[in-house]
Amino acid sequence: MEQGWVRRGDGDESMNPSFDWKKALWTLLRVACGIVVLVASQDKLGDAAKFTHVVEGYHILPLSLVPLAAVVIPWLEFFTGVCLVLGLQWRGAALVFCALMAVYTFSLSWNLLYGVEMNCGCFSMDSTEKTTWWTVVRDLVFLVMGLGALLAPSNFAQLDSLFCKKNDE
Repeated sequence: MEQGWVRRGDGDESMNPSFDWKKALWTLLRVACGIVVLVASQDKLGDAAKFTHVVEGYHILPLSLVPLAAVVIPWLEFFTGVCLVLGLQWRGAALVFCALMAVYTFSLSWNLLYGVEMNCGCFSMDSTEKTTWWTVVRDLVFLVMGLGALLAPSNFAQLDSLFCKKNDE
């Protein structure tokens, strides 16, 4: 019996390949991470002036770099999300996702420890959304998801497989 085929109870081989649930789970994790940053970028894209105030509230960048970060971060999130959802250079995109989540988690924790009340700007730049320790926990969960996507041995639905030839020699 060839690998990937299932055997029926009556001894006949089925012509249906077995479904790889692990690969499906890794793919779902990768796509979920992509959707997270795509959704997070939507409120920030096109409103750099408002996002500038959010970035400034993190107190981690020199004021001279805040406007640049307010323009770059939403587009970085957007293209990272697109790459993760489509499976295009997904390992690099997963690494960027993990880096973003690590920076967000560290920055939010730092500000909470020092009693800074702020809006994280994560999914909405609405000033009524305040950062709490639950925000940090959520970002840690996202970071763990991103690490899972980064370390996944393989995935379904990858555009990479269309553009890259594998050497089977």
